[in-house]
Amino acid sequence: MKKFYLTMMCLSLFVWTSAQVNVTFEVDLNGATPSDNGVHIAGNFNDVNYDGTPENAAYTNWSPSAIAMSDDDMDGVYSVTLQLIAERYEFKFINGNDWPQEEDVPNACQVEVNGNGNREIWVGDADITYHVEFASCGPVGTKTVRFRVDLSQEAAISPDGIHVAGEFQGWDPGATAMTEKAPGVYEVYYTFDPSVIPNGTDLEYKFINGDDWTENSIIETIGGDCSAGNGNRLAILTETNTVLDAYCFNACSPCVLPTMVTFMVNMSLETVSPNGVHVAGSFQGWSPGDANYELTDGDADGIYELTVAIQPGTYNYKFINGNDWNGADNDNESLPAECNVGGNREIIVEGETMTVEYCYNQCTAECIANPDPADITFLVNTAEMDPAPTAMFLIGNFTDPQWQGGAVTMTDDDADMVYTCTVNVSGPAEIQYKFVRDDVDVSANEENPGLAECGVANGIGGYNRVHVRSGQPETIAVVCFDACEDCNVSVADQTIVEELNVFPVPATDNLNIQFNSANSQMIRVNLINAVGQTVVSENLGRISGQQVTVLPVGSLSTGVYNLVLISEFGTQSRMIEIR
Repeated sequence: MKKFYLTMMCLSLFVWTSAQVNVTFEVDLNGATPSDNGVHIAGNFNDVNYDGTPENAAYTNWSPSAIAMSDDDMDGVYSVTLQLIAERYEFKFINGNDWPQEEDVPNACQVEVNGNGNREIWVGDADITYHVEFASCGPVGTKTVRFRVDLSQEAAISPDGIHVAGEFQGWDPGATAMTEKAPGVYEVYYTFDPSVIPNGTDLEYKFINGDDWTENSIIETIGGDCSAGNGNRLAILTETNTVLDAYCFNACSPCVLPTMVTFMVNMSLETVSPNGVHVAGSFQGWSPGDANYELTDGDADGIYELTVAIQPGTYNYKFINGNDWNGADNDNESLPAECNVGGNREIIVEGETMTVEYCYNQCTAECIANPDPADITFLVNTAEMDPAPTAMFLIGNFTDPQWQGGAVTMTDDDADMVYTCTVNVSGPAEIQYKFVRDDVDVSANEENPGLAECGVANGIGGYNRVHVRSGQPETIAVVCFDACEDCNVSVADQTIVEELNVFPVPATDNLNIQFNSANSQMIRVNLINAVGQTVVSENLGRISGQQVTVLPVGSLSTGVYNLVLISEFGTQSRMIEIR
């Protein structure tokens, strides 16, 4: 009998309980050099549903250094056994102890093709072992086929589920269940030994809306370019893992034709990397150096362009000046708050064709000239940090290289627990930065949750501080580490403007904001919804004196919002209602 490795995506019906079972994770590193910092696994093992209640209290969510794996018998296979409740988990292996050493999971077995790049596992009520090669879909020597089908045009989905059957699994209509990974799109990945089904094999299969060959199920009968000529689908296996197109059920084409999207980015204010200009996003797996997504400037006008076919939907993306996320000769956009969606740009793909055009690192198509280079002094109060830091650093998108690679050492010469540094900053008006304690290369040492109200999302689950520079020497008001204000001043006590008047309340079409700014200050106005999302953001620039600002709110949903004024002197907020 042929031997197959059925992956975790081939789901069974589990009896869900709150009891924990032993889940052994094994990763084969014989094809890589193990890091001197160890081998680790990171995932949502603590708070599975992100609801604030730990289901498995012994572990930490998404820490690249908390859960170490070991190779006791020195065979190159690292393992760890976790006690987990029955649930679906996402995770990755790390050859080291920080995110730059994470594995690149192949499209064939990551959570989403060209999207969420994590692994996933479904844990039931029995002990299980998960064994793969590092950065591969299965054990050493195996290969994986990802089966996909779009049933969005079908009138009904069988209560018995969607299945795939073929010669690779004995034509069993109920053995290989599929999971809905996007609205109407069902997927499953199947791993096997290529010595059993060699490369170049004509793989026959079909999808079943149900779980048997009777009239109780709807069974495909395929004709056309993807047919084997006998009603079955046909796929040719490649040398690597295979990701099949998500064709429409019972058809050889997508249910919806893709949109031709033209990306344009103005690089006139940038020194273009010798590695080129790229776009990366959830529509292509967040691969910053994919040659298929390199933009070119054929007419040498400083505007780089690329046209690609993308299926309709909503995606996040950003432009990369280079072919890697950071490091020498490479950087990626740090987007201003007004067009920052979870640290990235957002695009809604629809229609036959569309064009998006922006200036690099800005929210408009036309580039706005950068302020003059100038010194900025940064201060952070560490008085409430326990234990006290042994060192403090400033990282940001304005250093060379960006972030950790260009970390600036801060000093506390008068031992008052306030660390400071002065940096000559050039480039865009809006800069992003944060403070880091002790070891700058450990992500857990960075500021993060305390910046949620006054920062912008960085795209990897955290937040950055924001400052809009004037092009003149500046000193940014002191703040407490991982907080939006100084340690001894609460947000409620801060008054950055006087005579604040917001009307009408409730607002319907426009919201008027009237105030007096006694100081000359850069002010940004954010409107934040009930789930913490910034839905309106307007930069008022450097202002002083009596001001009236009008925010359009007619397109917003009815509800209660938090109006926040942010400046270098602090934040000030007021709750308002929109109808």
